[in-house]
Amino acid sequence: MTPVLADPRVAPVEDNLMEFLRVTASNPSFGTEGAADLHTWHTTVPHPVFNGIAGARFAPGEELRRTREVLAAYVGRGLPFLWWGSPSTMTAEIADTLVAAGMLRDETPGMHRVLDGPVPMPPPGPGVRIHVVGPECHAATARVMTEGFGFPAELAGPIVEMMAPFDAADLLTVLATVDGQPVACGTAWLTGRTAGLYNITTLEAARGRGIGYAVTATLLEMARDRGCTEAILHATEMGRPVYERLGFEEVCRMPMFVWVPQL
Repeated sequence: MTPVLADPRVAPVEDNLMEFLRVTASNPSFGTEGAADLHTWHTTVPHPVFNGIAGARFAPGEELRRTREVLAAYVGRGLPFLWWGSPSTMTAEIADTLVAAGMLRDETPGMHRVLDGPVPMPPPGPGVRIHVVGPECHAATARVMTEGFGFPAELAGPIVEMMAPFDAADLLTVLATVDGQPVACGTAWLTGRTAGLYNITTLEAARGRGIGYAVTATLLEMARDRGCTEAILHATEMGRPVYERLGFEEVCRMPMFVWVPQL
């Protein structure tokens, strides 16, 4: 066992994400390879988020063959796609095969925080309100996500569709508004005692006002109230300082590989 995998905080960072992606792959409107040794989903949407591979656990001696087999199917569709990795699902052989196939590698810090007490929550600024919302607000949340993450606006509809298979009882969603206008959002996906934080973003015009902090802190408090004892997330460089202020610590690196067709 590597030193990283020996850290008990790494397993929830991996497991929550892989369960999140397993549910994503279960969407009845998405296609799938139907394999038992990984999670796959594909659509006609030309964006890597909507075409993905995750949780590869290939049998010994099968890594090279299976990696090439899965790659061939996705490259053959001609649409951008992501291969999500984690410390226990990404081997050197898989990584080398992906890079050799023209995929670009990136990494995000996998972060962990124990939920052992109240989360510091400064008062929101003037005009700021934090709303706990349900599926009825998925469209508004998706519009904030597309603009906040710099996605094309036409992806808002597919994002709503992507959220369809998630049980509303285990998917906590927060929407922040300023003077009634949505400016930030975030979700927490609960798996047992673990809360995984995803989709946290703030519109550019509203950044630097502590709104992202307030969204994250609200999700943590909600998760703790639901009985969660730990929280995990996969941070962007922009969001990392906020998460560190909230007590998150990096416990591993989460690799991902993206393929984009050459025009």
